[in-house]
Amino acid sequence: MKRRLRFTVVALVVVLLGGVGVLIARSVWEQRKRTIVPDMLELVAGVSQHIQDFRRVKVKDGRKVWEVSAKDGQYFEEEKTVVVRGAIMEWYLEDGRTVGLRGDEGRIVLDGREVTRVELRGDIQVSLADYVVRTDSAAYDNDQQTITAMGRVEVSGRALQLNGDGLEVDVDRQRLRVLHNVSMRIDPEAVSRVRSDAPA
Repeated sequence: MKRRLRFTVVALVVVLLGGVGVLIARSVWEQRKRTIVPDMLELVAGVSQHIQDFRRVKVKDGRKVWEVSAKDGQYFEEEKTVVVRGAIMEWYLEDGRTVGLRGDEGRIVLDGREVTRVELRGDIQVSLADYVVRTDSAAYDNDQQTITAMGRVEVSGRALQLNGDGLEVDVDRQRLRVLHNVSMRIDPEAVSRVRSDAPA
């Protein structure tokens, strides 16, 4: 009698523990489902892919030609466009010099693995040799190999400060052209320092 009672108690404990385990597992699954579903909905709503630390590099004949990176991006497959935050694009020229373009946010248009166009806005900086260009928005066109800006631009270097409207940068030739309403200020002391620092 005692053995049967002990067996019944043990069986009840096992059943109770199993039931508690099932309830806990179901609760954990429901909780997980609630946290997973919004993330999935966010990705599915017209966005093919969410990318953190987005990066593309072009290498030709063993030499890096350009590199584009961003803190994060959302890739829209139909438009072949990545909407990015914190974007940087750099070109590595054959003579060892670099041209840089950076901005707070924008769009990168892709054709396969090629970048065909980059449009950036917000605290734009273009670095070219010893000069830095600041403006509100700029675009890079791969076919033309140019960086253009339509708004107000400020160009600063070691000996000059230049302001104007509109900008065109020839990436390959490293030529910069300010298009309209140009004003320039030259610092004579800085010019003298540049000359004295130049190799004899």
